[in-house]
Amino acid sequence: MGPSVVDAYHMSNSSSVTTITRRGAIGAIAFGLAGLAGCADSEEMDDPSDNGHQSDDDSNGHDGNGDANGEEGFEREIPDRDIEADWEEAAAFRTWLTDADPFNGGNRRFDYTEAFPEGTDFGSVFPDYFEVSSETVDAHLIQSLTQVFFGSFDRDAIVAGVEDDDEYEFVDEYEGFAIIDAPIPNTSGRRDIAVSESAIVIGPDYEERIDAHHGSHDRLEDIDQEFTHLFRQFPHTTTVTGEYNAPEGSDVSLDEIYIWGVSSESPMADTMTWVFILEEGVEPTDDIVAELEGISDDVHDTEVEGRTVTITGGAPNVSPGPDE
Repeated sequence: MGPSVVDAYHMSNSSSVTTITRRGAIGAIAFGLAGLAGCADSEEMDDPSDNGHQSDDDSNGHDGNGDANGEEGFEREIPDRDIEADWEEAAAFRTWLTDADPFNGGNRRFDYTEAFPEGTDFGSVFPDYFEVSSETVDAHLIQSLTQVFFGSFDRDAIVAGVEDDDEYEFVDEYEGFAIIDAPIPNTSGRRDIAVSESAIVIGPDYEERIDAHHGSHDRLEDIDQEFTHLFRQFPHTTTVTGEYNAPEGSDVSLDEIYIWGVSSESPMADTMTWVFILEEGVEPTDDIVAELEGISDDVHDTEVEGRTVTITGGAPNVSPGPDE
């Protein structure tokens, strides 16, 4: 029996945020965070400390009082980069990323992977009749505690199963998705699950996510083209992460970092590529580059182009958690 998503969350959480940010900050750990998403209700999501990646006020002047369009999230000065995403060529998961911020000060962190540890168990997230397993799930995305499972699902069979389940209720349809009111495991709370033939979305902002995917709601890259630039630097699309500011809990804590990300062939790959994009007007001096190289225990290559510093190297060793 492989680890369940909740088990994986507890393992990642017990190893501290350092585990998440320095051992790739991606894939397997992100999938483990599904356990956190499954345990959070709307009230808990108002507390940034629940995630471990959020803050009420950060080091780059983001005040937590409004995003780029002034509706929610933090205000920020977005660099002027003349670049647009090629949505026909872009990895499909990017269409699901939004600038929404349920934490009122969060950093829009996203983690995506198409590779799961062998024997990963989805049973703690869905009832058996959902038939969600490693055979049906092709990829997983989590951003701001909203999850998207990509794959092949039997929507009608799931709805039929819900009708016979006293704890689940079919409540609506939205853009081809069946909306299901479901219990949050191990709590008294409830959550929304949106189900289609190709995706399952868990999160209170499922409408915005679905609209963004369909192109009728602003995507993260529509708001901030620095993320489009970030994606273009990644050598891999199978396992990636990204967020504003420096990687929390790591040895790299420069205020000058605007966004950063990391990609690899798989969550636990021996080699991965980190990309740091500095604040507008910041020059990547030798001292700054040297500190950024601290993200890896074995740097293979470093490239500097404008405000962008790309570092390829070995995955850092992770200090054992307190229970190990």
